[in-house]
Amino acid sequence: MAQMNEAQVRDQVLDAHTKFWQCYAARDIDGRFAVCAPDITFFGTGSHERATNRDQYRAMNEKGVEQYPAPFRIEFLWMEIRTWDRVALVEGETRWTMGDGANVTFMSNRHTTVLHEDHGRWWVVHVHGSEPDYRVQEGEYMTYGTMMVRNAELEREVAQRTLDLRIERDRNSALLLNILPAQVADELKAKGHADAKHFDQATILFTDFKGFTEASEKLSPHDLVEELNTCFKAFDNIITARGIEKIKTIGDAYMCVVGLPDPKTSSPADVVLAALEMQAFISSRKVERDVKGLPAFEMRVGIHSGPVVAGIVGVKKFQYDIWGDTVNTASRMESSGEVGQVNISEATYALVKDEPELSFTSRGKVQAKGKGEMEMYFVDRSS
Repeated sequence: MAQMNEAQVRDQVLDAHTKFWQCYAARDIDGRFAVCAPDITFFGTGSHERATNRDQYRAMNEKGVEQYPAPFRIEFLWMEIRTWDRVALVEGETRWTMGDGANVTFMSNRHTTVLHEDHGRWWVVHVHGSEPDYRVQEGEYMTYGTMMVRNAELEREVAQRTLDLRIERDRNSALLLNILPAQVADELKAKGHADAKHFDQATILFTDFKGFTEASEKLSPHDLVEELNTCFKAFDNIITARGIEKIKTIGDAYMCVVGLPDPKTSSPADVVLAALEMQAFISSRKVERDVKGLPAFEMRVGIHSGPVVAGIVGVKKFQYDIWGDTVNTASRMESSGEVGQVNISEATYALVKDEPELSFTSRGKVQAKGKGEMEMYFVDRSS
């Protein structure tokens, strides 16, 4: 064996391989098993097509001949032979032509045949049959080399599609988180809906611009929206830094809240400090625009604390919202306030009065629309 060159070895392997398959097509069981090793094994396409020794495999072959005794033709559409010392592997795809004329039928199978050299002869030791490879394209026959190339191509394609899906998923998640609080978004994705929840203590902030109607008459629609966007983006940055949850904008009004959906993310003091930062931004912005001779906004801010119900409403263009008398009262704190000031209710004052960063001016009882007289306080930063 050692004296043979590679071509001679391949010829011997091919002779044994050809006899093994063509004897089967000729229904010559003895001829086929003349090249089968004693310990031959076989795995077919079906789970029942298994043989772990020569006797089992011969019995399967004899049953096949009994069921279909007529000879047929096996043609290898492609074949690849590889050898390693005394072991050879032959892969190929076959076309089986059975019958003739109007009764002819065709089958395609992929075969892997393993052979082993012993005392100068090559013996078939294992046969594996399978369906044609799904990776082949029309008119193509898959050899081992092209299979490795195609596998690499498929892996790159799968990796790219996985990346594309991950990017799209992250984009959708980011969009959802821009609409809903993270906890609510997670619940919506997990359950398909989000349950309304009661919160014993929430602190709500409302803003409203004075002179918005007048400014809208002096500015183009584009410039008006651009100025609103500048202000609201600044508010977004302020509340995000303090863990406050934005609820919505309503025209030129801005609404946010602490105490939900996670009460631990911020405190009533954070809302008050955020309100002061908002007023500082609007004051600074007005100075800039006054210098340029442009219309500028002034703003009232109102804050109130109390119980609320929060949840999602609707199925189209849904949003996270809050309801309850606390919301109405917070709105009254805004409308009962003054430009440039942060007006808070007695309930909010009770929660933040001990904050060293804040100072308070009692307004006494102030008439609030639909609420009667209510204790209110202006709040500012401590000197």
